[in-house]
Amino acid sequence: MIVFLKKVRVKTVFSAFEPVVTEPLELCYLKAVLNGMNIENYVIDELLGLTQPHVEPNIVVLTGYNVAEEEIIKQAHWYKAKYPLVKIIVGGVHIQCNPVEFHVKDIDYICHTQSLNVFKTLIEKIINMDETISIDGVDCLVDGVESAEKYWCVGNKQIIYNTENILADRSIFKQVSNRFHYLEKKNVALIKGSVGCPFNCSYCYCKQLNSSHYVKANYEKMIDEMANIHADYFWIVDDVLFSQRSDAIEFIDIIIKRKIKIKIIGYLRADFILREKDLLGKLRQAGLIEVIVGFEATNNSELQAYEKTTNALDYPKVISLIKENNIDLTALFMVQPNYETSDFVNLYKFIKHNRIQVFTVSILTPIKGTEDYELLKNNLITRNPEKFDFLHLVLAPKLPKWLFYTLFYSIHLRMIPSKRVWKYIFKK
Repeated sequence: MIVFLKKVRVKTVFSAFEPVVTEPLELCYLKAVLNGMNIENYVIDELLGLTQPHVEPNIVVLTGYNVAEEEIIKQAHWYKAKYPLVKIIVGGVHIQCNPVEFHVKDIDYICHTQSLNVFKTLIEKIINMDETISIDGVDCLVDGVESAEKYWCVGNKQIIYNTENILADRSIFKQVSNRFHYLEKKNVALIKGSVGCPFNCSYCYCKQLNSSHYVKANYEKMIDEMANIHADYFWIVDDVLFSQRSDAIEFIDIIIKRKIKIKIIGYLRADFILREKDLLGKLRQAGLIEVIVGFEATNNSELQAYEKTTNALDYPKVISLIKENNIDLTALFMVQPNYETSDFVNLYKFIKHNRIQVFTVSILTPIKGTEDYELLKNNLITRNPEKFDFLHLVLAPKLPKWLFYTLFYSIHLRMIPSKRVWKYIFKK
């Protein structure tokens, strides 16, 4: 039995710059499951130079972001044409939210759950050639009983109530760790602890994962995992590192008790930073060296529309608190298609006035599988998945397109004076 685990990627505007390169963590988890089953497997990721081996696979697993939807289907067709007996499995966040989009003849199984135990059960089913048992969390393409046509057997939702005790395989990290970076920070390992998200921002699909059931990270296990990985930085990619004060205190206490020296990048909400400002110094001592904060907008009317529940008037204070505690900041902003010139100017002034060195600006994009998408899908000016990369307009702008894009990309010029950006460029 040979399994290919492939990350399907589609290039974006910033692909040449590559400010962030990380290991394909979801495939590293699947690799760990297959290793435990003594199944020969290979991770394929062209970005990392992990090319396809010259062997015939029995199973191919394809995963990718929303922009890769059509490419995943194309590659499933290619593998089926080349290896007619191969079984094709697709999975990942986008596919979890949109399994029906992958109900095509060249795909055999669709995993719409994050459960690794479900994946293991599916692999066992394929090995045993068992086509009769349905699996919760998996859609299966099966032969019809009364006709020669195949049909989709749709599996029930599979909810994770507790984190699964499976650690990601780190062989790829050991192999090419020098490739992994977060801007100027190199040798960065990804860490995942929680499942889902406890917040309800309207533009985000994270709240819908795991049927909106949030499972908090086990900080003890998370820190144990970091202690056994030889990385310079650890990027905890949970949607939010701490949602309440007790979480942060627990995290700090474990690190102090274990006497571990680590450097952490993590997501925090602005309201948490302001509310628990007395903990920032302790978090910095515990290793939190960079926070990623989704500010989204600089006025409350936009934030209310996003159901963000933060206060834009607090943002300057939040930024000051981060700087005062010697913590790096990556600020996340979003512009709307109905922006006028003054809106772009105001955002630029906010970034300049608050001396934000590193930030991203996205274009509000309704993601397939979210409520926003259903509300706005009739207004879309394109349905090409590759355009849903948060860098292209998929809804008609109020300004002429050329002016909208000019103003949008002009904001990014504000990063030219950034010492961190130049440090990354010189290192690259």
